[in-house]
Amino acid sequence: MEFNNRATKFQEMVRDQSNDELGLFEKYDEILFDIRSRIIKYKAVSVIDIGCGTGNLCGELSEVMDITGIDQSMEMILFAKNKYNKMKFKLGDFLDEPFRKNDVDVVVTTYAFHSLNDNEKKEAIKCMLGYLKNDGKIIIVDFMFADDNERKKCIKNLCSKGREDLASVIENKYYTNIQELEKYIRVLGYKIHSEHIVNFTWIVEIENKGLF
Repeated sequence: MEFNNRATKFQEMVRDQSNDELGLFEKYDEILFDIRSRIIKYKAVSVIDIGCGTGNLCGELSEVMDITGIDQSMEMILFAKNKYNKMKFKLGDFLDEPFRKNDVDVVVTTYAFHSLNDNEKKEAIKCMLGYLKNDGKIIIVDFMFADDNERKKCIKNLCSKGREDLASVIENKYYTNIQELEKYIRVLGYKIHSEHIVNFTWIVEIENKGLF
């Protein structure tokens, strides 16, 4: 079936290092394990996973928590549903108005945030905050740069090695600028913590707890 093919290709992509020359999915399983551990540590009861794909992150947590996965691909949702029958699913994306208001402990997203441009990212943050309880958290795992200089340096370095093909991947993607994201979150009045993990992968946590 089509959804099986697409979902299987996704599973292969995130775990096959041989074609991942930029190391985008290095430590993929370790990172997902870390995020699951954080969700458990925060004593979450309800979780929304945006861009849930095949359920790799939160599927097993659905045995003990109220998990809703949101994805814009019905193929991915059907595949995940076959694996995790206790997990709930909703067809949608980052920019949908929250269908639950202020009653979710954690909103999480892994390897999907870069599909949004800078303005869409800001809107997505507001939508994610709309789900959260007063002490809830947003956890974002994605490809990012510390600032614009780091991005330019990376592109220059790849070009100097004759890898314009890889440089163009970086140029054409909306990898988050951490400096700008942190500035935006603080202007909104929330706490943010950013942690570089490996290559372009960062973990960002935003607390629904005001600075003021």
